[in-house]
Amino acid sequence: MSAATSSIREAMTIPKALSLINSKHSSEMVERHVRALNRIASSFKRGVPLKDLPQLCQLLRVAAEKMKTHILYEEPICKIVATCSLPFLKERSSDENTYAPCIIETLSLLGSLMIGLESEALRQHVAQTVADFYLAESNEAKAEGLQATAVTYNAALLEQSGVVHYLAEALKLTQDPYTKLTILRALQTLSVSGTNCNHILAAKACGAICSTISDTSTEIALVGLEVLWNILEHGPQLQVAEQMTSLGSVCPLHDAVRRQVASSSHTDSKQLRNDLLALVSLVAKISPDAPFIETGFLHTLCSYFLSFEVASVSSRHELGPSRGGSTGGERAGKAAKVDEEDFELVKTLMVTLTSLSCDQGTIKVLCEQKVMRGLLSFVVRNDHSPSNYSSAHFEELQLLALSCLCTLGPLCLEQYMVCQGNTRLLLILEWCHSSPSEFKGHGNAFHGRGGWGGSLAQLRMSVRALLSVCRTRDEVALQDLHDQGAIPLLIGILKSLSGTVGEGGSQRTGPDSGLLLELQSDILVTISCLCETDIHRKELFGGYDGVKLLTGYLRGADQSGVASGLGRHRLLLAATDCVWCTVVGSPVVEDIFLEEGGIFCLLDLLQVCPLNNQSLVLGVLVDLCENPKAIPHLAAWRGRERDMCAWSLLASLWRQEETEMGVPRTDTGALAGTSNPLVGQEQEKCGVPPIPSHQPSAAVIDITENMRAKIYILCCKMGFQYVADDLTTEDKITLCIIRNYLDFKSGEVWYEVAGELAQEGLRPVTPDQEALQEVLHSHEEKAENSLRLQSELIEEQHRYDLEEEQQYFEKIHQLHYMEEKAKADFTDFVNRTSNYKALKEAKRRQREAIDASRRSSVAIGDHYHKIDQDGVTVTVSSFSGTPLTIYIP
Repeated sequence: MSAATSSIREAMTIPKALSLINSKHSSEMVERHVRALNRIASSFKRGVPLKDLPQLCQLLRVAAEKMKTHILYEEPICKIVATCSLPFLKERSSDENTYAPCIIETLSLLGSLMIGLESEALRQHVAQTVADFYLAESNEAKAEGLQATAVTYNAALLEQSGVVHYLAEALKLTQDPYTKLTILRALQTLSVSGTNCNHILAAKACGAICSTISDTSTEIALVGLEVLWNILEHGPQLQVAEQMTSLGSVCPLHDAVRRQVASSSHTDSKQLRNDLLALVSLVAKISPDAPFIETGFLHTLCSYFLSFEVASVSSRHELGPSRGGSTGGERAGKAAKVDEEDFELVKTLMVTLTSLSCDQGTIKVLCEQKVMRGLLSFVVRNDHSPSNYSSAHFEELQLLALSCLCTLGPLCLEQYMVCQGNTRLLLILEWCHSSPSEFKGHGNAFHGRGGWGGSLAQLRMSVRALLSVCRTRDEVALQDLHDQGAIPLLIGILKSLSGTVGEGGSQRTGPDSGLLLELQSDILVTISCLCETDIHRKELFGGYDGVKLLTGYLRGADQSGVASGLGRHRLLLAATDCVWCTVVGSPVVEDIFLEEGGIFCLLDLLQVCPLNNQSLVLGVLVDLCENPKAIPHLAAWRGRERDMCAWSLLASLWRQEETEMGVPRTDTGALAGTSNPLVGQEQEKCGVPPIPSHQPSAAVIDITENMRAKIYILCCKMGFQYVADDLTTEDKITLCIIRNYLDFKSGEVWYEVAGELAQEGLRPVTPDQEALQEVLHSHEEKAENSLRLQSELIEEQHRYDLEEEQQYFEKIHQLHYMEEKAKADFTDFVNRTSNYKALKEAKRRQREAIDASRRSSVAIGDHYHKIDQDGVTVTVSSFSGTPLTIYIP
């Protein structure tokens, strides 16, 4: 009997097992079915061949139907499922393409078994099998020459099968903790792929995963947290934000955080607590409008943060986390040392509360909970740091608090002023300025860049926080800063940083050059905000040598400095804006600025700065020219590289602007037509679109979008009657257009009026129509007059060029004549020295010329010079070498 049983066992195949289970004669033989399924599972210990996979799927379906009525099928089905954890076996390479749909169907079937059958063991086996199959390597033992499929191939087909979707659905159905853990581990393995994350999100499983995190099991919480991290990293942000910010996700996270904080007495529990809060901070970052207020989560976070306030106020908050297991009374009596995990918790809370500050409701809660007080408690001198923080920890928390103040300070301005935020920041600035070498910073924080061995990081972040408050333009905050001496302090800091600026305002190089430039830029912008609307503050700025500092920054601006890439460009912009805010509007400071050569510095900067910054410099010059004393400075300026005057510079800027706009011009820069001579390419393409009456037209908007209007105003300030005579013809042609800018712009507006009337099908009454035509005709005449004047300038230049060309040709003719004469003289010399007859003939001609030059009548006693020289034996004519002897009667 045993031999027969052995032969049956060896001969058992999937078709036979299917026949056995499906046969009506053996349909009730459950034990035989189970034995047959076990033998099938044992035959695939090395992997399932691809050719047997379709029949195996059919067998699993049949067995799953049987399992609904007999639980005995559970164990063999789990064994068969476990065989799929190994790579499938192929006979040839083409089998991968042939059986790819079958593999996808098999994996999808495994996932459907988790949903269709209420078996925790089966769900555990399927989850473990899918995770193993995703990472399964090729097994060394190959059955009868078969090869295992590749890992990348298996992973790609698994992602297409959608089995991850079934895993996520099964997680929502199961209640068994171990099954949850197994499924979560599988999801942890699979969620490193963006496609699998999409399947998890399609199943809307984020809420279920968050619910598992709130479970009492620490291991389940850790694995679920890792799955959520992967989803946040690899999943589409829109869907992640939608699911993670729902009440079904936020409430379980809130419960999990409360439980972990309440029981965080050990390092492991504290690490889990910090990881949970880090996840919450990411959720707050991707979607600040999540229901943190409605669930009470925000109040809880504020309470946790205030429990770690430097002033040791944790005893006032019943929700405060424990520090090393000490009681509230002990903490009030003696500050406990904050460990590394609690330090990370404070940082995470700061970042989370700052990320949530985009909503007005959140701002109200932050103000009610007095979060600003907690942040400002870190804004103290580093040598006065509390004993419960190490020096490095307190420095990092202080810099992070200053960074959070940059965001929360302007939003919670009233609470900021109540807590004397300006005073604290100014004290920090004064400490950094007065004793820069006493403090040795660690410089190892995210915001501590450049702070190693000094207080540069604290100075930079404090200035940035002060700048964020000044940008609110709140007069109460600005006046408070002024009353506490912020302007002299900031000027003093700039003076101390002047050592980082070399001769002519150029930035010295170094490891912190970019940080120093950024710091100086922020200080200049802060001063601009303080002085912009108050003349008294401007005069105070000028009285503390602030103008001299500004001209020092503007002086020496060159092309290499602007394009250095270290922030020099930003520093020059800040200095220019500071001139506009601190100098313009105060006659006293304007006079100081003119005495320091400020106009010359601005024009030098205008010559080298990029096109997108020239409008700012021109705006400053326009406002400065409201002071009549500035006009002579503008007219007296000359460029550095070449003898360029202000007229020439403005004309070149005009041409550059029109080139960018695509305004049609001839090769000589003259008008290309008399209709709309100022319209650029883009404006011409748009035409005259119908717009509401309260909106400005394109012609009006054009005035603010380019700098031609500012150039026109500057030219009017200098006076077109004082145009320099040494300008080039191109500059004169451009100035002819600039002179008529206002007329051309007025005509452009009238053309738009006519175009709008035509588009709307309206015809003005006859008098208005005639007036409109007359206006358009007059503007065309002005354009024709300008074009005629430009033609005259071009013709004059053409005549001048012809004259220069003629003079040049004459010069060439003279050179040729002199060359021919020199050649003839040399030939004659050679003839006279080599031919005696030629020498005698030359002598004869010379005598005749001498005799012809004498007077016809010779008076008695008159003597002439002797033309012959005695003793000369050379064969040249007289006067060749020997000096003449002059006889005086």
